[in-house]
Amino acid sequence: MLYVGMDVSSKSFVVHVINEKKKVVFRDEVSPSREGLRQLMTRLGAEKKLTVFEAGNQMKWIALTLKKMEGVEIHVVHPNEVKWISQSNGKTDKVDAKKLAELARADMLPRAVHIVEGKVRELRELTSARTHLMGKRIALVNTIYGYAKQEGHRLPGRFFSREDWKEALSKSKFTKTLQTIIESFMESIAAMQKSQAALNEKIVAIEDERLERLESIPSIGALTSRTLLGALDNAERFDDKKAAAKYGALVPTLYQSGNVTQLGHVNRNGRHEVRRVLLQCAHTLARMKSAGAAPLRAFYERIRRKRGKKIAIVALARKLLTIAYGVLKHGTYYDPAKLMPARA
Repeated sequence: MLYVGMDVSSKSFVVHVINEKKKVVFRDEVSPSREGLRQLMTRLGAEKKLTVFEAGNQMKWIALTLKKMEGVEIHVVHPNEVKWISQSNGKTDKVDAKKLAELARADMLPRAVHIVEGKVRELRELTSARTHLMGKRIALVNTIYGYAKQEGHRLPGRFFSREDWKEALSKSKFTKTLQTIIESFMESIAAMQKSQAALNEKIVAIEDERLERLESIPSIGALTSRTLLGALDNAERFDDKKAAAKYGALVPTLYQSGNVTQLGHVNRNGRHEVRRVLLQCAHTLARMKSAGAAPLRAFYERIRRKRGKKIAIVALARKLLTIAYGVLKHGTYYDPAKLMPARA
């Protein structure tokens, strides 16, 4: 077995290869292309190869290329799981590649990043694009609010949702210069809204038998169910519901030293799109009156009375995620009776 550590960048791939006896077999840079990878694996011969690299924006094509090669296994690690590499002294691309190869040889690699394909890959890419587009649009909206605050005037009521915003803007107390700026921003926002609607159509058009189970959970609709499916995919890969909650960036940070254990703010290391959509669902669910939502609302109210609304909303979002994990893992539909407290 050969252990191939690879530091990926847009300019070149720095590669360090060792064998079972820790002897360096190859150490050089290769072209950051499919042909470069094929030439590398051909040069390394017919021996089996375990190739390790960190997840990044080139992960998809690299993984798909290597998976098609005979005798090549891949192990993609999350950068957060190997932070000690980036924090160590004398960090270089060559050192990074060497450490990845040595971790592979010593069987000390952290859990591999889950690589999705097919419909789930489409969902991930579409929801990621939608998230980025929404972020840009919200940034423009906030910029307009900032400009308005500078002049000490308020925007007309429901400004961003009304069709006659141009007329309302012309009648406002803003200076002509600011009116021109806001109008140009609003045209960009309208274009982004149109693009977002097109992405929504593409996302909702994707079908999977698991979506119906997810949508049986109160407050989870078509877009949220697809966001969850794209993120979680195969629920069996998680050790338990706590691991799924951590993956969704919905668990508190933990500090423990000796006999002292403290829980801090929610750890944001995870899939941010899952956290965002489930927080929105939690706000909706806190107002729902249906019978299916009753045990979840009771859960929310118990925490709200003890810890306050903000913590209760995050806890409810985490509860929704663990339920989604459960229905995917067991192939069942949401059952509110299972959330009822046990009777003596």
